[in-house]
Amino acid sequence: MLHALRPAFVALALLVVATVAQAQSAALGTWNLTTNSPQGDSQSVVEIRETDGKLVAIGKSARGERPYDSVSVDGTQITLVVTISFNGTPLVITYTGRVEGTTMSGSADFGGMASGTWSAAKQ
Repeated sequence: MLHALRPAFVALALLVVATVAQAQSAALGTWNLTTNSPQGDSQSVVEIRETDGKLVAIGKSARGERPYDSVSVDGTQITLVVTISFNGTPLVITYTGRVEGTTMSGSADFGGMASGTWSAAKQ
């Protein structure tokens, strides 16, 4: 009986892997990111790619490039974490939101000291 169920378990596992890969692939690409913070709006570009089976993000702005600390996708939910220098002090910004086709949006937490919103459009 257990042996007969094995193909069903394999099919289910493949479906789960395909679904995760599809969700991650929706986030892949180059995005024009707008961050709305208490300090005002800022524009940057974030590139999300897969390297060695892991999602990585690189932020690009007039001040240069910086790797994000992490990026994760779970279904349509995305979380991006980046540490910047704010007035000479490290500040962790956590972006949480949704990927919807060629747009993303959500809320931003500025090290627990302030909050804002963000949106992005795929290039």
